[in-house]
Amino acid sequence: MNKKIKNFLAEKKVGLILRSFTTKEEDIPNRISMMKETIEKALPVEIDGTPVISRIDILVFSNSQHKLSDCGKTYGAMNESFLSYDNVFVTEIKQGDVFCSILNNGIMIQSMNNITHSMIASSEVNSYINQEIMIDMIEALSDGAKVTGVAINELTDSVRAGRIANTMAIWDNIALMTVGGFDLRAAKPVHDKDAFFMKGFNSEKGTVYYHLAGVEEVIPIARLIDIHGKCVAPILPKGDGAQIYVEPNPVKDQDLYERHISKMGTKFERQCVFLAHIYKDMSYIKGGVMDNYPK
Repeated sequence: MNKKIKNFLAEKKVGLILRSFTTKEEDIPNRISMMKETIEKALPVEIDGTPVISRIDILVFSNSQHKLSDCGKTYGAMNESFLSYDNVFVTEIKQGDVFCSILNNGIMIQSMNNITHSMIASSEVNSYINQEIMIDMIEALSDGAKVTGVAINELTDSVRAGRIANTMAIWDNIALMTVGGFDLRAAKPVHDKDAFFMKGFNSEKGTVYYHLAGVEEVIPIARLIDIHGKCVAPILPKGDGAQIYVEPNPVKDQDLYERHISKMGTKFERQCVFLAHIYKDMSYIKGGVMDNYPK
């Protein structure tokens, strides 16, 4: 372990934030299984004997105003499943949206428990949680990055250009909250009638549509660059098995699959719109990538 990484792990604490919900009660065991697999990969990761993850918060999105919200049974089942796990906590989030509000809640929960840096990840990318990748992410933070993220296979070009995704990212919590956290203009609307839709393209489905929402990362990234200059550190995958993103099953999880391809087919367009809201474009984000990154 180099001296910078050693000092960082001695002085800072990294937490992990995971989101979960299911509209179908019968899918709860699968959600718990995926969550356990992710947590059991994350907790043992160490760098020279020092654990990387100090605390894990599972946030169950349960705002019944939203169509895509939990069925109401996941929190209880998830909480019971992790009672025996040290430093794993389950919280039901009943207000706000699943993109911005829930993550701001998670950042604040972890900050109040002395977590200085929060890793936000999707359980679908647990194959990327390994020592090699975590070393690179911690090294980036020790080099002064305010946000670092992994270029998983579906998002490689976007992340390489600095548009870090919360699919797997670590944020400096003080820096993030100083720029306002995840801006609520990127929040998921409650009703379709209140939403704008972006039009995109998927190679299999053709034209797809998705709410002008999500991609909540780009506004705070741009604002971090405003203050700190080059502070964004994309990380390339490495290690065995770190190339697998598990898409929703198109048969068993048809609604989630359709949502996934619509999200991916409109991601670039939505990023452009939200950057334009703060008078920035993609080149500004790319200019905030730290020297010698991606690595």
